Amino acid sequence: MRKIFVFVSGVLISVVLIVSLIVIVRTLMNAAPNVSDTAHNSTHMTTADFVEVDANQAAQRLSKAIQFQTVSIQDRATQGNSEFVKFQDWLRETYPDFHAAVTTERVADLTPIHTWQGRIPTLAPLVFLAHQDVVPALGTDSGWDFPPFEGRIVDGYIYGRGALDDKGSLIGILEAANKLAISGFTPKRTLIFVFGHDEEVTGFGAKAAADLMESRGISPYAVFDEGGAVISGLVTEGAAAVLGVAEKGYLTLTLTSQAVGGHSSVPPDYTAIGALSRAIAALEDNPFKRDFDPVSREMLKALTPYQSFAKRALMSNLWLFGPLVKRSMLKEDSTRALLGTTIAPTIFNAGFKENAMPREAVAMINFRLHSRDSAQSVIDHVTRVIDNPKIKITQPESLASEASPISQIGTGPYKMIADVLGMSFPQTPIVPNTVTGATDSRFFTNVTSDIYRFTPIQTTAEDLKGFHGINERISIEAHKRSIQTYHLLMQRSGETP
Repeated sequence: MRKIFVFVSGVLISVVLIVSLIVIVRTLMNAAPNVSDTAHNSTHMTTADFVEVDANQAAQRLSKAIQFQTVSIQDRATQGNSEFVKFQDWLRETYPDFHAAVTTERVADLTPIHTWQGRIPTLAPLVFLAHQDVVPALGTDSGWDFPPFEGRIVDGYIYGRGALDDKGSLIGILEAANKLAISGFTPKRTLIFVFGHDEEVTGFGAKAAADLMESRGISPYAVFDEGGAVISGLVTEGAAAVLGVAEKGYLTLTLTSQAVGGHSSVPPDYTAIGALSRAIAALEDNPFKRDFDPVSREMLKALTPYQSFAKRALMSNLWLFGPLVKRSMLKEDSTRALLGTTIAPTIFNAGFKENAMPREAVAMINFRLHSRDSAQSVIDHVTRVIDNPKIKITQPESLASEASPISQIGTGPYKMIADVLGMSFPQTPIVPNTVTGATDSRFFTNVTSDIYRFTPIQTTAEDLKGFHGINERISIEAHKRSIQTYHLLMQRSGETP
């Protein structure tokens, strides 16, 4: 018996030693790399010959763009077009050389498609997306330090709605392209610029553009859109270029509960508000599966070298510590959303008088679909969990989309943009991730699977709160660098890594 005990103990000790050795070796292999070896960064270029940009003049033009109140509202029937028309007129006046170099057509009334014909027609085109519209902003009485549509420039920052989302990107693209046009540049591959007018509500403009490309048999080499940025303090202590290689799907469902009305002094057992509230609570109590996927694993792989030794040990050995890493990610809203389909009750309407029982209660639930789920599987899940035939489940007009395909990582267009980012933001790790919000790029999956969601703007985790929030801003220097990066990307667009 003692011999068996000694044998088993020896085996266990050997297993522990082997596992410990594997963990240590894998951890040491993921030490922070030298600048020239940074994962996914350019291996042969570390600096860029940037185009000269007058940062203050560029800031003034972005400030002016912010002053056009191109606000999208949920009720499209009351949406006016005048601000969009004035904004587009100003863009033509401000960037005349760009507009002279391209051919322009419009879809969905207000979305322009600018095509800059390349010298080599056999090269597939590169598509740049940005959107003109912004979400509403209430003003200084709602917490803004400055009026949101004034475009105030203070202490090296440009403040206002759209500074980050997404006029900063749109103006950065046009500044770069206009400079290239002035220089006499003609791209090797065709460049197509699509500036949607309703990204914040439906995306009909971008969808019309994508459908037009599909009807013409155009298959882009890649599509670039918003989604990530060079962010400090979000995924690492320093800065990281967060590059979206996938995007979650989008679905909104309307839940409608009906019941007998009447006076609140004699309420029925079954009420419209009570039934709908129980349905929503049931959905929140029954979340979708949450687990790692290929993109989240690539994200962790890219982040691992920049962690402390203890965190590196966990992240380098997901085969052993995966449950611990997942548990940590589930604690934060931003990382939990990467692991599965999310459920967000966003609108609840019922009742009109405090002593009257409402006959109807209506709620809207927004879902952001993980790649393991589909719109139909979500509807099936909702129907099964609610388990109440009296509650009607319908889909509103807003456009639904499935989760996107995963773009190439480390090869093809990814390598091209990684080379440019390596030159523009040296020593900055490039971190592939899944964009949890919906962008116009979701409509272009019918023409290409290589979609990269990234705006070359340097910002912070704190300033990201300005997205759809208060005090949205971008630094003058960050705006300048984004122009230079877009310029470099267009210059190198003809190269195929």
